[in-house]
Amino acid sequence: MSTRNGPHARANASDDNRPATGGRTTTRYSRAEYAKVLALQDEVARADADYQRLRNAYMDIAENEPTHEVALAMIGADMDRAHARLQALIGLPRLPFTHEPSAVARREAQRQSDEKH
Repeated sequence: MSTRNGPHARANASDDNRPATGGRTTTRYSRAEYAKVLALQDEVARADADYQRLRNAYMDIAENEPTHEVALAMIGADMDRAHARLQALIGLPRLPFTHEPSAVARREAQRQSDEKH
């Protein structure tokens, strides 16, 4: 007895009846996986916005008030934490030989102020 056209036809469907897709298969996410992907994208966007906001504040203080060492240290520490969080979210390992973003920004601000004068 054939089950091809019976009530369980879908469960027993064979691949020979399906149209050829050219060997391409698309990855499909379940609803839960898709929700997690969207949430992670939002979290990465927020972390990147936080890092950029702190970096801009650091560069502004480094340009306008380079002698304000306390503000530079506090914002620099926050910027380093935001950068580490962003790296962790996107899956980059914490490498021991990388420079802290605040040190790189400090050198960049110093270079820009030297070029102006």
